[in-house]
Amino acid sequence: MSAAMSAAGSRSNALEQFALAGVSNGVASFFTNPVDVLKVRMQLAGASAFGTANCQLGVVGSAKAVLRKEGLAVLYLGMQPSLLREIPYGGLRMGMYEPVREQLAAAFASVGSGKQTQSALGVKVVAGAITGAVGSIIACPMDLIKVRMQGGTRAYASVLSAAREIMLEGGGVKCLWRGSGPTVQRAALLTATQVPCYDHSKHHLLSAGLIQEGYVCHFLCSMVAGVAAAAATTPVDLAKSRIMSQTVDATGRGTLYNGTFECLMHLAKEKGTASIFRGFNMQWLRIGPHTTISLMCFEQLRRLVGMNYL
Repeated sequence: MSAAMSAAGSRSNALEQFALAGVSNGVASFFTNPVDVLKVRMQLAGASAFGTANCQLGVVGSAKAVLRKEGLAVLYLGMQPSLLREIPYGGLRMGMYEPVREQLAAAFASVGSGKQTQSALGVKVVAGAITGAVGSIIACPMDLIKVRMQGGTRAYASVLSAAREIMLEGGGVKCLWRGSGPTVQRAALLTATQVPCYDHSKHHLLSAGLIQEGYVCHFLCSMVAGVAAAAATTPVDLAKSRIMSQTVDATGRGTLYNGTFECLMHLAKEKGTASIFRGFNMQWLRIGPHTTISLMCFEQLRRLVGMNYL
């Protein structure tokens, strides 16, 4: 009886965390969408006939070029699929991180009590990679549509019309998971660096007595996590944007790249090794605020519903 009640309580707690994380990431995506649009445009520079950004102009120059040609409305392209994506993706990768971390800690017997403050860094990284990868697989269709809309490579009337047109390009429903390879790789890298970095740095600072739990602590640790996540994911994120935006043949295969490695190697040979970090500034400008907003919102929402901080 008590075991059944405990299991039910755990499921309820996990669902709460999923919902709170989905809302937190949705809020973050709303505020960072303009930067996301500019990041995608810079990543696609030279790869799309519809691109208006020029990576040689830098962040400010590219922003001016895009705004001059398309106006302010361009900054919120892809907002609908972005929000629809964050519910399963953000909810799973961030909301399920703690439950998965605790299950892994218990399974690996890395701690005696299973408390979060004692969880090994390796356990946290693996938990982040798992939740990030699972969330991205489910949300890949919305991610694809978001990139297409933000990149300006197609003009879609709605999310549904975009899904229909993509399936008609060749390959049917499976086309909605185009670019799933780099998408999953990016999500695994992102969550394996972002959330564990935040988690680990926060509890080290708290244990050392250097800071108190609260807004300042959450802000500083989320900023550190944002820089780490941006550095880890920039090359894979670049490949993801290019693979998702490329034209395809009748079977649904890309005409330029077949995978992340091929895309990055092609870019490195053509424009130099440094080119695989194209868009890093925009990646950091997007991931930094997104990380800060989502984690701080998540922490405060947890507190509001009576849960402990992460």
